[in-house]
Amino acid sequence: MGRKSRKGQSQPILHGTAVLYAAEIDDDNMGGPPPPEVAHQASGTWGVAMNLTNSIVGAGVIAIPHAMADGGFAPVLGLLLLGAALTMYSMNVIVRLGDVYNVDTYENLAKAAFGPRGYLVVCFFQFTFSFGANCSYLTVVGDTVPPLIGHVLHLPFQHGHPVLSASAPTWLRVMTDRDLSVMAIALLLLLPLCLQRDFASLAKCSGLSIIGMVVCAGCLLYKCISEADRLPFVDDSGVFYDYVAVHRKIFPAIGTIAFAYVCQHQTYLVYNTMLDKSPAHFRRVAKWSVGASFLLIVLFGVPGYLMFLKHTRSDIFVNFTDTSDHVIQVCRVITVLSMVLTYPQEFMVARYTLQILLDHKEDAARLFVEQEKGQVVSNRPCHARIAAFSLRWHVFFTMSLLAATVLIALIDPHLGDITSLTGSFSAVALAFVLPAACHLKLGVPSESYSRWHDCAVPWLALAFGAVAFVVSTTTSIIDILQETSEVNP
Repeated sequence: MGRKSRKGQSQPILHGTAVLYAAEIDDDNMGGPPPPEVAHQASGTWGVAMNLTNSIVGAGVIAIPHAMADGGFAPVLGLLLLGAALTMYSMNVIVRLGDVYNVDTYENLAKAAFGPRGYLVVCFFQFTFSFGANCSYLTVVGDTVPPLIGHVLHLPFQHGHPVLSASAPTWLRVMTDRDLSVMAIALLLLLPLCLQRDFASLAKCSGLSIIGMVVCAGCLLYKCISEADRLPFVDDSGVFYDYVAVHRKIFPAIGTIAFAYVCQHQTYLVYNTMLDKSPAHFRRVAKWSVGASFLLIVLFGVPGYLMFLKHTRSDIFVNFTDTSDHVIQVCRVITVLSMVLTYPQEFMVARYTLQILLDHKEDAARLFVEQEKGQVVSNRPCHARIAAFSLRWHVFFTMSLLAATVLIALIDPHLGDITSLTGSFSAVALAFVLPAACHLKLGVPSESYSRWHDCAVPWLALAFGAVAFVVSTTTSIIDILQETSEVNP
């Protein structure tokens, strides 16, 4: 990772953090030269398991306690278990079908099943998910930075927000204001990072995010146990409502769960780094990785919900208003660092897929191939159509996407709105609907066919995903519109 390429050898821009390359989708050019050989860094079983777990566990886990408040404690626990099972199925079937049909990207698997339209559909949902994920990262940053700065500088607080004196310097006013802090971090930190074409250095740091999430989950568990004698555990709604009943917002909660689990668009990236590259070995690794992810999500969700019940906020750390609590401040530091380091990696996927969607006849195999000496070249002129290699378009795409994510994070400060809508629309499609549809369309060799695994399971996954896609997306939009009308009647 990050090694200098030998003379004449191409080096990939994306080092295990986003799509490495996509095959040419213009059927007229199928006879063209194959994509350049890419040198992968092979990983052992432990490394693959860690990478796979890291691809599953992300910012979505922060909203899981709120999903329990929205959908009901026991129902959401059951859905988390179902989501883990469907995630394991979809990852395994993607790898299995890729092995049978000799494809090594999610997009190309969809193309093998449904042609160029399938390829573009996967790219579209990858773009919308990555875009929504980046909006959620900025929302978390806006929720976290002002109280963190106020705690570090020992500022007075009112209603959970730091209060400044009239003589406070400008930089302090910026960093303690939610909207201004988001814009400042986006401009000063994220823009320079996102303008890069090579994120190898950030890829080396990405593994720290899972460690950070484990620490945060441990802190929440510690807070729940240490303050158990002060927690009500049952509010005025009663035990049945708090722990058993299905709540009204169960379908938006499904979107948040899917948002937390989605990793199918990164499955091949992990699989292609395996030393023992086989579907059987990947199945064993996936079992442990999904199990560890489920455990971490539950450890994050259950203590967070038990402490606040129906009053749980979409960003669990917003519930903690005690500015002298050092444990929560440590969690906030970890969260901000994780969001800042993760944003550019997901941003690369959004920019990449947007370029494909806008100029899908460009040789996608060369979209993000960095030549020796850092020069990116194209074999066709830059005018008339969008040139994927043009510095001008690179800067334009980067600044436009960054500005759009900042704008949405400022307009809707509720993390739950973003995770539920993005999860319902994009994550459900990527995680449940499309893998099952490819499975049913392509099929498997007759000698390995199983009526349960190759017929019943994909139909069940497709049915669940289709219902969740339609109903959860619709209810998420309705809830967002209702909340907006209540705030701005």
